[in-house]
Amino acid sequence: MPSVCVFIVFLLLLEQPKPAVCKTNSACTDKMDSMMFQVIWAGLKSLKQGPNHHDNGGKETGGASYIQWGRSTCTSRNSELVYDGYTGGASYANRGSAANHLCLPKQPQWGVYDEKVNGNSFVSGAAFDVNDIDIKNSLFDKSKYSMYSFPCAVCHTKIGSSTIMIPGRKDCLADWKKEYTGYLMSGYHGHVSATEYICIDADSERLKKMSSLKGMSLLYSVAAKCNGVLPCPPYVDGREMTCVVCSK
Repeated sequence: MPSVCVFIVFLLLLEQPKPAVCKTNSACTDKMDSMMFQVIWAGLKSLKQGPNHHDNGGKETGGASYIQWGRSTCTSRNSELVYDGYTGGASYANRGSAANHLCLPKQPQWGVYDEKVNGNSFVSGAAFDVNDIDIKNSLFDKSKYSMYSFPCAVCHTKIGSSTIMIPGRKDCLADWKKEYTGYLMSGYHGHVSATEYICIDADSERLKKMSSLKGMSLLYSVAAKCNGVLPCPPYVDGREMTCVVCSK
């Protein structure tokens, strides 16, 4: 890093105009001091811009992206919306299905395709299944959320280059910044399909109530399980797990 600084200062010195002939030694010293200050200041400004500033029409580049599950907008003031869409996944009833969920855009574009519906892998909409729990005015409100599909938002944070999801927390650690907080959800342990844990926004929106479970990807609340390995306390058996998405 020091060698880079010296190189930048050297280049800036080369760009400076040659000083006019000084009438006194004092005048020459003052002129050189002023020139050197301008060069060092310009060098410091260029270093302060850092690696996330490039020649891109004056716009900042870099940052990190994440998905805010359950929302159609990015709620953090530090993030901007890339696109919003529908939460999708594989059927809860199929073995060998894909485990991860996707944020499907509202305007898909097609390439080469077969006109018939074949038997290959597929992705469909996802819905909440509020099972064995009913807490009013929360994400576990059965009458409000059960069997409803829900949106998603792909967000870009401008203040950091990394994002993480921390299970079991509502606040970020150290100097990480909170993007959103919610509750951990996944597929049901009795279903044959594999799923992943995702962080659903605590104030999730809902889209459409499903009349059938066929072909659906279903998401359930996740609770801590004291099995002798997970320390309890601080974990509590059967208590629903929170989550937070953080950036840095």
